[in-house]
Amino acid sequence: MSVPTSAFRYLLLAGFLTTAALTAQAQQTAPGTTAAQLKDGAFRRNGKVFRLQAGQTTPLSAPLRFTNGLTLRPDGIMVSKNGTRQLLENGKAVNMQGDVVIYRDDMMTPEAIARHDEQATGSAGTTTVAIPVATNLAAIATQLQNTAQRLDQLRQLSQLLDQRATAAAAGSTPAPELETRIQQLSQQLQP
Repeated sequence: MSVPTSAFRYLLLAGFLTTAALTAQAQQTAPGTTAAQLKDGAFRRNGKVFRLQAGQTTPLSAPLRFTNGLTLRPDGIMVSKNGTRQLLENGKAVNMQGDVVIYRDDMMTPEAIARHDEQATGSAGTTTVAIPVATNLAAIATQLQNTAQRLDQLRQLSQLLDQRATAAAAGSTPAPELETRIQQLSQQLQP
């Protein structure tokens, strides 16, 4: 069975359009393929150093100097303004200000983070959760009351301990009621 030329052309065009659509979708989701996804700088992965510029990733072929005077060499050695040397770790990046950051967390643009959040959650924009003020006030009021009661107990205990210390300094034995009350307050204050 032979396929007519016009049908073959339509199949070929449909295949081409499908491939183009899939390629465009892959470029939108793959890191490093669009200028809006990655900040400029450099990073190290699998022992190799790469340059990020306008969203494009290329191997670093010459030393790269950053705003703060830090220089990153193609072998991954960072040389600071004062001459100290340090190896850029795998998975780390250097932004254009010269700060060493975590590649996955700090080199994505806010737009890319928003797109990723939208894909992960299925929701665009910021989600706001409203907590009723009355609920918060009731919880806070209870906590404040408990804190005030505990503070009062601590003051009482402090006064009783002061009385015991004064009696001991004078060479007299504190009253048994004083020791009993100190014991009670100490137990009440236990967490």
